[in-house]
Amino acid sequence: MFNVSKNSGGAREHFKMLRIESLSGIEIHFTGEELRQDDEDVLLQLIHLGREAEAGHEVSFTGHAMLRELLWDASSKGYNRLIECINRLKANSVQIRVEDPMNPHGRLGYGGSLIASFMFRESDERDMSKEWRVVLDPQIVKLFTPNSYSRVDWATRLRLTPMAKWLHSFYHTHQTPFPMKVETFHSLTGSKTKHLKHFRAGLKTALAELVVESFLSSWEICPHTDIVRVVRKSRTGQAALDFHG
Repeated sequence: MFNVSKNSGGAREHFKMLRIESLSGIEIHFTGEELRQDDEDVLLQLIHLGREAEAGHEVSFTGHAMLRELLWDASSKGYNRLIECINRLKANSVQIRVEDPMNPHGRLGYGGSLIASFMFRESDERDMSKEWRVVLDPQIVKLFTPNSYSRVDWATRLRLTPMAKWLHSFYHTHQTPFPMKVETFHSLTGSKTKHLKHFRAGLKTALAELVVESFLSSWEICPHTDIVRVVRKSRTGQAALDFHG
């Protein structure tokens, strides 16, 4: 859903019923403007702000406060970037199909947007203290975000490059990650890198980045099978810093 293209990597594509690769057995189709890691940064922060609110209720914040939490430039450029992310998260359609537990041959479907709706109040068009109210779609959001980012995890994520951010979110839900081929990662990340050898080089750099950040203990890519194996760092002591409450 949120690919690994650089946030400043040129014009974003527009998709119609794009099949999103998934390991979970869930069939996902996406319609809308391409989403990248800066969009996921905004979504995760919105989820954090709404951690004490009931599902479907409003999340309130000011533009200036959001920029501060994201560590983005507190300027008109940074604020316009935030507005563009919020618009992209609203102006999309995500369609999901899963197996029907009541019918082994049937499917259940659901469609919606990552942001259900938003409102704002401003004194003028340049007002970065603009008050925002956003309603998230709980049925959609829970499929694409980690269950419990700690504050340590969030601070780490903000320092990472796009590929490392994707891996950080992916491995966050796997305390004992299973081996996967480089080709599988290429598909799952939505990478636009045409040649696998170039993607592999970027993947290695991102994995090394996660070791430096003490998120991974080690990693390797087998030269014969092209299978990626990683070892997670222990999360002992982080439970008290639960990002979502």
